[in-house]
Amino acid sequence: MKTKNLFAKGIFLVSMTALVSCSSFLDEENWTSQSAEDYYKTASGYEALVNGAYSTLKSVYNNYSYLKLTQLGTDLGTQCLGTSTNDLNQYVVTYDNANSDVYSQWKTLYAALKNVNAAIDRSEQVVLKEQDAMNGIDPKTLATRVAEAKFLRALYLFEIVKNWGQAPLELHEPMSASTTSQLNSGSEFYAQILSDLSDVMASSLPEKQGAGDFGRASKAAAKHLRALVYLTRGYQGYGESSDFKNAYNDAMDVINNSGHKLLDDYALVHRQSNEANDEVIFAVNFNNTTNYNNNHQSEYYLFSYREGWEGLAKCNFYANDYGTVMPTKYLYTAFDWKKDRRAEVTFMSPLNGNPATSVDGRTYGRNAFMNTTQLATSSTGVADTVIYFPVPSEEGFRVYTREEQKAANSSSPMKFIYNYPSGSYNDCADEDYYITGMQGNSSMTRAWLPVYKFKDANTLYGESGGSQYGSRDIVLFRLAETYLIAAEAAVKSNDNANALVCINTVRERAMNHAHEAGLPKYSGTVTIDDVLDERALELFGEAPRWNDLTRTGKLAERVLKYNWDVTNVTGGLIQTQLSSSTNAKYSLRPIPVSWLNTLSNGQELGNNPGWE
Repeated sequence: MKTKNLFAKGIFLVSMTALVSCSSFLDEENWTSQSAEDYYKTASGYEALVNGAYSTLKSVYNNYSYLKLTQLGTDLGTQCLGTSTNDLNQYVVTYDNANSDVYSQWKTLYAALKNVNAAIDRSEQVVLKEQDAMNGIDPKTLATRVAEAKFLRALYLFEIVKNWGQAPLELHEPMSASTTSQLNSGSEFYAQILSDLSDVMASSLPEKQGAGDFGRASKAAAKHLRALVYLTRGYQGYGESSDFKNAYNDAMDVINNSGHKLLDDYALVHRQSNEANDEVIFAVNFNNTTNYNNNHQSEYYLFSYREGWEGLAKCNFYANDYGTVMPTKYLYTAFDWKKDRRAEVTFMSPLNGNPATSVDGRTYGRNAFMNTTQLATSSTGVADTVIYFPVPSEEGFRVYTREEQKAANSSSPMKFIYNYPSGSYNDCADEDYYITGMQGNSSMTRAWLPVYKFKDANTLYGESGGSQYGSRDIVLFRLAETYLIAAEAAVKSNDNANALVCINTVRERAMNHAHEAGLPKYSGTVTIDDVLDERALELFGEAPRWNDLTRTGKLAERVLKYNWDVTNVTGGLIQTQLSSSTNAKYSLRPIPVSWLNTLSNGQELGNNPGWE
């Protein structure tokens, strides 16, 4: 059973952005008789400060802006509104240096960085146990907590540099407001990240955290991160010749020596009751003790099912629906539902409608939406199916004709049947999953088979007159990705033999418990596109896809090939803009003009290429 132990409601410095945590690793202390300066010098105060630094993970990874920036405008994620353009998805001219999502994530990362820097800087003032037996901290514990904070700083600096390329390299807690700043180079960022991670490796952190400290940093998490850092820097002009080899070595060290292992069944990786499993290397902890700032991830992948369909409304069957990113047709057609276990785990399916096998242990994940309100015309009430998505793994699967669909839609109560996408991913004009307005009252919302692997049993609607948000962890690193990092690094090192071993290890696990045998393995020469294809199947919604494409220089190529909404945007200009910017404008986010305008030297700093 998973132990939810991080992180107590944080005690935050006055100079920092307030963030609320919702876990219980430490009981909250009453320290109102102490000043903040004095409190953070004590063992309990410093522990609270470090836990507060951990809680910033929620603000960084549990928000709309992060989801949109990492998944929209890629080969795998597109917009769920079909009658308008989306700046981040279609790279239209309204996507500029004033984009609110870009600025929001920038601010969030720097607020988180301030908390982490405070934990590192203030460690020097913490009283040791030998000085004060009652309030002092054990020196080994202090060193461990500093190592954890340095891991978090490396993680946040990496998020900044891989998105913006250049930015202020903030390494200390700001003690006063400043009206000037500078943009440090990417090479400076990577040097600092690797320095912090080197300190983590030299610390007494365990290779793998035990159940009691699940959610804290470990050396395995640091090595996984460092492997990805080396891999990403290796593509840069200032990268070092040893980067890809170092990335491979770190990844293989985690694979062979950390104690983490791939689970036999992909379904168990995502089973909510099995969150703290051996495959997870690092995750953002949540619990269900409060509704504030809990996990919203599962809601982001449900389209607005309650809009326009008779008999559907927000309810505890499916919970809230803040559909933000829908899969592209390419992603749907990339799965082999009979031979690849990952398909029926990733999406709504009969597997996810069976409590014994579903990711959330409930019955409402089958590939249909049922009435959530009683209909006067209904003989069986809430059990009536309103929207049905046939999927290739179910018994009796077939394609329904337009006449059959229309007949079902005209029946009483109405029933909508959406065929599973088939044919070319470049031809979506007549594809049911991309049709808007068929549901009657909503002329904008698309209907699409929802992603279900993040579904949370604790995300409910209507509890005590409001919503109850999720308690599932957000997994940031797991061993399957470590294998794929190793595979990509091996490709870049011209080590095809090891690239085949690593990518096929992930592929072989996907065959386990599938309906049929025979999922083909990779053979011949492994390419970067092969690795990106496998990352799509294994890590959709987990790994930041936009960063995968910008890292590999494949953004324009794969988006123009696989994202129908981009290639068919009105005017056609965007194809030229995007394809000419593979390694230029759209491979970096703009430095937010809202931040530049707060500085007296903002105009002097300029911006990333193309974003002036």
